[in-house]
Amino acid sequence: MTSFLSKYWFRFIHTNFLVYNICWEDSDVDRHLLQINPETSLLTITSAGCNVLNYLLESPNSIHSVDINPKQTALLELKTAFIKYGDYELFFDFFGNGKSVHYETGYQIVRTYLSPASRKFWDNHIDYFDPKGRGLFYQGGSGIFARFLNRTINRKNLHNVVKAILSEPSREQRAELYAKIKKKLWNGPEKNLWKSSFMLSLAGIPEKQRDAIGDINLFMQQVLHNVFVKQNPETNYYWRVYLEGAFTKNYCPEYLKEENFELMRSNIDRLIISTSGIHDLLDQTNQTFSHVVLLDYMDWLVGNDEAQLIIDWDHILTKTTKGSKILFRTSYSNSDFLPDLASQKMKLRQVDPDWIKLNDKVGTYTTTWLGEIR
Repeated sequence: MTSFLSKYWFRFIHTNFLVYNICWEDSDVDRHLLQINPETSLLTITSAGCNVLNYLLESPNSIHSVDINPKQTALLELKTAFIKYGDYELFFDFFGNGKSVHYETGYQIVRTYLSPASRKFWDNHIDYFDPKGRGLFYQGGSGIFARFLNRTINRKNLHNVVKAILSEPSREQRAELYAKIKKKLWNGPEKNLWKSSFMLSLAGIPEKQRDAIGDINLFMQQVLHNVFVKQNPETNYYWRVYLEGAFTKNYCPEYLKEENFELMRSNIDRLIISTSGIHDLLDQTNQTFSHVVLLDYMDWLVGNDEAQLIIDWDHILTKTTKGSKILFRTSYSNSDFLPDLASQKMKLRQVDPDWIKLNDKVGTYTTTWLGEIR
């Protein structure tokens, strides 16, 4: 796919579709690094809203969640509406199981509490949760990617091996099982499909980010070795949900656990959700932020819109103060892409890569960085 077509396809996907049905950053890592507390005023990108709700469990003063894609806003709004006006079992049905026999009647309970744009989206797509269908986790761009992964696993007769590796307690045995997966998963037509712009755009990976990673196939072999062999895959709900189609109550994000539901409900009004660019939100608020979570947002701008990168950082630095923490992930091996104004204003450190390999249950970024405003 040519560079022009690749950019057009990526823009088309991220303008017209729900891309992320779960967040693809480990919020347990975030919470460890950020040390969120009742004094925290946090700005973050919405994505699928999972991490936003996990941050709320730390009872921060406020969270501003922003995303330029209104479909991502719609997903978080639906979650917050069920937290406010539903009950735990219905909430887990929708966002833990990804489907519910009560999907139509349940939606009617919360429909009027959604913004007009989000209501319009869910009026047309509430069948994502139809128990006769695929379920939430196989919808949207990342859902199509997950379906392709599962089809490939089944076509290559790897289903039983994958199932075994998820419950195998021995690291040595997991290494042997993974070797069987590794030999087959990146052979045949998939060898090229995994790294195609068409497929990676569905997973939210723009062309420049792909280029920064280098050999996608080799990189993903290393990532999967970390999460399936070095770590304990049984508890890795990020990868399991795409392999199995649902979370379980034992292995799921903290915001989906019953013991956290009332705490989340009591904190939900501390959350403000916006659909806009980061700089637009910062233009419109007088709020200053003690914590900022940028996910991998900068990778979308590096090499594509350097001017916007500078504008965003100018706004971020205006609305943060000395000691504010800024967390981001990137597919680049260093932070040289940061604008000079950001590098000069921040004390920046790379989070220990060995620690990340053992603790980050997603593990799909080359480096993780934590900055502190000087």
